[in-house]
Amino acid sequence: MKKWTMLFSVATLSLGLAACNETATPVQEKEVTETSKLTLQEVYDKSMKASEELKSVKGTIDMKQTMSIPSEEMTLDIKSVMDMEYIIEPMQMHQKGTTTMMGVSEGGESQVTEMETYITEDGMYVYEGTTAQWMKFPQEMVDQMMGATNQTDPATQLQPLQEYLEQVEFEQDDENYILTLEGSGEEFTSLVKDQVDEALQSLTTEENVNLDFTIHSVDYLVHIDKESFQTNKLDMVIDMDMTMNGEMINLNMNAKTDFSKFNEIDKIVVPQEVIDGATAI
Repeated sequence: MKKWTMLFSVATLSLGLAACNETATPVQEKEVTETSKLTLQEVYDKSMKASEELKSVKGTIDMKQTMSIPSEEMTLDIKSVMDMEYIIEPMQMHQKGTTTMMGVSEGGESQVTEMETYITEDGMYVYEGTTAQWMKFPQEMVDQMMGATNQTDPATQLQPLQEYLEQVEFEQDDENYILTLEGSGEEFTSLVKDQVDEALQSLTTEENVNLDFTIHSVDYLVHIDKESFQTNKLDMVIDMDMTMNGEMINLNMNAKTDFSKFNEIDKIVVPQEVIDGATAI
């Protein structure tokens, strides 16, 4: 169990158009007065271009996970709420929030852990609430975390959708283009596998980690701003089985991410008291 919970805790730091000629249908829930004639392919291309030119962004993440581990006859319910500021080049990050593990304490009470992380040129500093202290991680861990965190920027999240565009429902309201994808079965495995595989491989010291996936269902909801073409909302719901080196778990994940402050974050600074008080590990 320990390796699964550790990997997913760190990863939390851590989401017929053959000719692409369909325009967005106005949403039915409310009146849409500002309609666009752009096609889904045009919106996707403009959004990718905007995301690839992104320099910095803030993400607010609300994630719920249920992990069932048959070999240990255990089910874990984990809720994570995180605010993250992220500068792409050179890579810098500040993340702060809480992780709640349901029913793991004695008496069946939930265990709430405060988490905070800085990654800058000064190094990687992590605060973990159960120990109530700051830790400084070695450079090799910083490199691993940078590989995992790169999976969280909007461009990386959008790229896997390209081969599934013909199955995307394309709508719009006055402010956003709304992309919805609901899928299941083997054909959607690659939509998830590459991102999860790369993130988890970067977080483990083992050279060869064998990861196998069975995707039961995957749902995407993406909001793209009509003016900036930035991705400002990404919701993802996944039900899958994952086997790592012979051990299998079932994972149900519901992750909601709101993006804001596009290109408004100039620098992330580690407070001096954190640097002075951190314990090197």
